Amino acid sequence: MITRRLLSFLFISYLRIATTTAQECSADDATCSSSSSTPDTTTNQEQCKDTHDNCSFWAKQGECDANPNYMHIFCPISCNTCPEPRQASTLEALLLIEVSKYGKSQKVEGKDAVKTLEVIERTVDYMKNVVFKGGVDLSEDIVVECTNKEELCAFWAAIGECEANPGYMKLKCAPSCQTCDMIDINKRCPPLTDDVVPALLPGGLNAMFERIVATAPGNNTDLEIAPGMTNYSVVIHSRPAPVEGEAVIDQKLDLEQPPWLITFNNFLTDEECEQLIILGHKSEYARSKDVGDLQADGSYDSVVSTSRTSENAWCSYQKKCRSEEVPQMIHERIAMITGIKANHSEDFQILKYEPGQFYRRHHDYIELQADRQCGPRVLTFFLYLNDVEEGGATNFPLLDIAVKPKKGQAVLWPSVLNSDPKAKDYRTDHEAQDVIKGIKFGANAWLHLYDYMAASEMGCT
Repeated sequence: MITRRLLSFLFISYLRIATTTAQECSADDATCSSSSSTPDTTTNQEQCKDTHDNCSFWAKQGECDANPNYMHIFCPISCNTCPEPRQASTLEALLLIEVSKYGKSQKVEGKDAVKTLEVIERTVDYMKNVVFKGGVDLSEDIVVECTNKEELCAFWAAIGECEANPGYMKLKCAPSCQTCDMIDINKRCPPLTDDVVPALLPGGLNAMFERIVATAPGNNTDLEIAPGMTNYSVVIHSRPAPVEGEAVIDQKLDLEQPPWLITFNNFLTDEECEQLIILGHKSEYARSKDVGDLQADGSYDSVVSTSRTSENAWCSYQKKCRSEEVPQMIHERIAMITGIKANHSEDFQILKYEPGQFYRRHHDYIELQADRQCGPRVLTFFLYLNDVEEGGATNFPLLDIAVKPKKGQAVLWPSVLNSDPKAKDYRTDHEAQDVIKGIKFGANAWLHLYDYMAASEMGCT
């Protein structure tokens, strides 16, 4: 229902357009045709078509019901959800023109068209009478940044995504969610309070690795295997010297000793490896990207890098991949082994390296996260999902150690120091060496000092 105030505004806009209509006249026959910019009253409905090659496959896998917000819009033929043609009123068309001033033009189609138009009406009112009239205290940079970044922002807001997926929506669809103030990272992400307990305290990293080695069921045949656990064994490739008596917590001593690096044999079953590869295809592999420039909303852009040529897919919570049985079980297995809760882990980044692809020397620690709500990445748990015919090792050049891919194996290393879990341990630089023959599939689990999932939900990572 369009409010009287907005109706008046749109009517005035309509009159302004109508009275400035240009006339194009022919000198030959003295006839004139209007070139008015008055909008067509037919909705901007593109030809109904699937927009991805995997739509049919996903539909057969039940994704039309499991992930309707994406599938019904981008795979309408496969899901049988092509919208009925509808005729928009002139005022509705003007409303669409007005909302396009605040970002991308918005789509209004299908059974939620009325709800979507209501969101658009509220968006225009919010931007005109709150944001641009100083109803909220915003810097000029934030006002400029507050735009709808996607053409489906209004539709997503209409079906509840501002509440269901706030970390994305409140930043990328801020006008539709009426959250321009949340673009300011200082307001969105206040510092953690002192009562929040980190996953690791100074000295806790070494103690964790000692416990992992001592309790590996494959190394101790008398230990009972816990539910959801495999009969894995641990191989130590690098470690600091064992300490007799009370350990001294000192960064200088830390750097005088080698860092931890261990592998787990039989960490995953064959079925788990195969399922993760399938989920990678389902989540859609795309060119891997690196962290780019800082954005106005406090997030960082992602950039394609010549030093990284692999492809990856995110087994994310939003795509309902993380909550599937196998990923959930593996997250919990990692949590049981490390003693760090599963919500401290990022979603699995499932990787695919074809012959000639690589990731040159880098470090997993991201400096900007050290003081954010998630804290830095403290551990990398890398999973090998298949055997590779040749190449593809994970190489640690400063340690002179290369771990060859082996199906079901995992490798674990720290990104931080035992004496200070917020400080980067530069010695665990590593690279994914070129695959020479075959295809390499793997998965990263990055564990953070604090609750990553809670921070991610609010766009605070």
